[in-house]
Amino acid sequence: MKNLLIAITVLVSNFTYSQYLPLLNEGNSWSVDVYYDVYDTGESGIISSQITLGDIEYLDGLRYYRVWSEDNPTCLLREENGIVYKYDEQEEVDKILFDFTLEEGDTFNLYGSAYDSRMCTGFGTSLHGVELTVDTIEEIEIAGELRIVITFLEYTSFGNIQWIEGIGNITGFDMLWGPPDTYGPYALVCFTTNGITYFFNGADSCDNTTLGIDEFSNNNLILYPNPVTNKSILQLPSEGYADTIRIFDLQGRLVKEMSIFTDYFIIDAMQYQSGLYFYQVFSAKELLKTDKFIVK
Repeated sequence: MKNLLIAITVLVSNFTYSQYLPLLNEGNSWSVDVYYDVYDTGESGIISSQITLGDIEYLDGLRYYRVWSEDNPTCLLREENGIVYKYDEQEEVDKILFDFTLEEGDTFNLYGSAYDSRMCTGFGTSLHGVELTVDTIEEIEIAGELRIVITFLEYTSFGNIQWIEGIGNITGFDMLWGPPDTYGPYALVCFTTNGITYFFNGADSCDNTTLGIDEFSNNNLILYPNPVTNKSILQLPSEGYADTIRIFDLQGRLVKEMSIFTDYFIIDAMQYQSGLYFYQVFSAKELLKTDKFIVK
């Protein structure tokens, strides 16, 4: 399976469509991290948005949940027969946000869908006119349930776009691309259901909001996806933050040493044998971080 950005153990099985797990269950909540860099000011850090389901509202006899981002009401969502709809309050029509009836090879056009308007997270808007193509459909154990995972062929800077039944988008509830005046990564970090919280994308907290880059820069040094199945990106807090990366195998042998000139470093699975590796990131010979990754 390609680039599933989940830091929990998963069980892959042959895809069989079972009873649909709803996204809009009372008590469900999400946390989305956006790693930002405001170009005009140089201000960097993380915005954590807590997403909750509010009151039920009725329009034309249809039942919607009002979604809240922090203390702000955002979109109206409803779901029916494996499809999640967002109500476009300007055009006064339903638009598809997630469609779990898609099959491999099907396309999903973002233009005219729920992704061509403001996100439920409250951060910016997505891109228009992009067509996604379903690559794989699998059933995987995630957050205590077997869930349908739809992986699209399209590959962004943070990995493949994926929808998870009953949870949403692995990149952050409903987000696909970064909001204006920022750069990624951004990701779903927490999902709470039935009173149990599950962590995603290597997170260990649901609220990581800060306004300074220095204190949190090493925590923001993230490799995703991990395990590496195709290409993974080691995201750095800013360009020039680090200058060297060293990669070692399980026996401690130096496999690769490279200079870094950008705010990211790509690890290509084709350049490594399957197994466990360690990476070290340096700045002016000072060790910033040591961590491990798996190549499948």
